[in-house]
Amino acid sequence: MGEKQTIIVLDQNGQEREAEILSNFKLPDTGKEYIFYTFNEKDENDMVRLYASILTERDGMLSFENIESEEEWATIKEIMKKMAQI
Repeated sequence: MGEKQTIIVLDQNGQEREAEILSNFKLPDTGKEYIFYTFNEKDENDMVRLYASILTERDGMLSFENIESEEEWATIKEIMKKMAQI
């Protein structure tokens, strides 16, 4: 298995947090690039929380944007389910 890839994410309070990159990909339907990542936190069911964002480049830096469209979320959730089955 390969070495874990990590990134530093600034949270809403401006605090730096290290996140593990699970996958990034581009959807032909939207033309947008997306990223799946985790802070390896567990939820109430002892499952690792996963996060998804739109990955954009601004001023030479990568930035995350929220996924707001219900159609986009439906597609992203399907991809997450397929990844979980691998």
